[in-house]
Amino acid sequence: MKVPLIPIKSVKVPIYMKMTLVVIQTRTLEPPSKVFAADSRLFSSHKHELTFPWLYFSGARGKYFCKYCEFFSQSTSAVSESPFATTGTVLGTHPTRKLAKHNESSYHEKATFAYMSGGNKNSVLSMLKANDDKMKSEKKIRNRQYIECLFKTAYFMLRKRWGISENLADMIQFLKDDLQYSPVVGYSEGKTNVHYMSKQSIQEIISSISFSLEDDILSSLRKAKWFALLADESTDDSHREQFAIIARYLGDGNSKIVESFLGLVNVQRADAESLMTAIETFLIAKHIDINKAIFVGFDGCNTMSGVNSGLQRRFRHLVPHQIYINCRNHKLALCVKHLLKEFPVLETLDSLLTDIWKLFHFSPQRFHVFMDVQESYNMKKLSFIRAAATRWLSHGRACSRLLDRYTAILDCLDELYDRKKEAEILGLRNMLTNKKTISATVVLSDILKLVIFFSDYLQGDVHFSRVNSRLQILKDELDHIAERYQSVADGHEDPDLYLNKLPDIWQEIDDRTTLTRRLRDHGVLTVTQVVAELGIPMIHKLNFELEDGFRCSPVLNGFRVFELKDVPITVEELNDFGEVMI
Repeated sequence: MKVPLIPIKSVKVPIYMKMTLVVIQTRTLEPPSKVFAADSRLFSSHKHELTFPWLYFSGARGKYFCKYCEFFSQSTSAVSESPFATTGTVLGTHPTRKLAKHNESSYHEKATFAYMSGGNKNSVLSMLKANDDKMKSEKKIRNRQYIECLFKTAYFMLRKRWGISENLADMIQFLKDDLQYSPVVGYSEGKTNVHYMSKQSIQEIISSISFSLEDDILSSLRKAKWFALLADESTDDSHREQFAIIARYLGDGNSKIVESFLGLVNVQRADAESLMTAIETFLIAKHIDINKAIFVGFDGCNTMSGVNSGLQRRFRHLVPHQIYINCRNHKLALCVKHLLKEFPVLETLDSLLTDIWKLFHFSPQRFHVFMDVQESYNMKKLSFIRAAATRWLSHGRACSRLLDRYTAILDCLDELYDRKKEAEILGLRNMLTNKKTISATVVLSDILKLVIFFSDYLQGDVHFSRVNSRLQILKDELDHIAERYQSVADGHEDPDLYLNKLPDIWQEIDDRTTLTRRLRDHGVLTVTQVVAELGIPMIHKLNFELEDGFRCSPVLNGFRVFELKDVPITVEELNDFGEVMI
């Protein structure tokens, strides 16, 4: 069906509007449909246009043209001879043959080559390339500078641990208004509405920085000849098991040791098989060769360090030359924790420290009372230290804080109980005034004070071959504490020991408890009894645990050959040095 044309001559309009109407007519017309007399079939050129993409119908001239040949009719003389390029043509009764003949003609192939390739300066690709080069103008450079400023600002805020979603827009505004930073000012002068400050854009910026940092770390790790793998499992606030993986390797051209956090793996189970599968899958996904992990470091629990079915044993099945090193700090904490089996009073002490911390931490009102009591004694206001259930070395500082603020804590509990008569406060006060529990607190404070110094040494840049010598120093100091305990039991004063303050604390307890409560206690507790039944046995047990937990394997002991202070001075001794250890 033909659409009637609007007679332009009958409408008095300007010439530019006449041209517009002609264009509208041309674009709204469709190729004519021809009816065949034999079977009344309706002809349509759509299928031919799909077969030959260069074909199109001109509604203004009522004929078919080749867009390639028409475009290059002025530049190629051979093309100008084709009716598809000049006057147009009708398809006739055999359109497929006619179109195929033109498609295979030499002049059409030349036009197609010029259209599709850069062989002609007027080709479409050449013009697109020229247009793209033109777009590399000051505006494009200004946009790039602004994006670069966004990424640098976001990276700076990440390093400072600032909130990006809430503060990035304020930082950019500060760079523009106060510092007059040219990339931001120039971009704002472009009068654009795109500032990349939406939550989605900021999230993409953070993700891009994360991907870039991860790629740099992994690329450096893949180039390393070998590396040490450290892994540990923990539970987050939502009670999900998270497995952290860390690598240490020689980076920056083998000039320094680099320690990089590789990622977290959410594991469903914390057994050795599941953790080994998590490590293997993680390294494969990051394209890291697991055979380069010549050292592995885990904690000292049986799941990790078991020699028969632990994680280090399963790792050795995949990497036979691997050397396992257990975490020295975790071993040290386990040595202290093993004292619970021999001294049940430590379990009561652990519960007491945890309950006191919860009492003040989760109640601002009770914490305020504790601060006021310290102020009334002209003491420095200090909060109570948490004794972590899995970090027994934190008990040393918690015990010391309890003894230093013992009177203030008792007064605080009395004030809280007088206000509401809560049974929880009364039970906590009874535990705090138990002489055996306080005696254990005193002993543990003196012992862990030395152990904490050793733990701080292990957390620093420690020389592996010097650990056993430092451990021997710790054991000697503990033995000296036992001698000083015996001296205090014999009646001598030692102001540097918490044990020396024990009689004063007992007197405070007697003053604050009723006669009935004192009579219920089993006899009279003396310092000599505490030293003989608790102090010295606890020190000897801890020394035994340290000796057993820090026993070095023969392979690791061989590395002591690199300790310079053990190198002999004479040439004769130097010839045979290290053979036995290696």
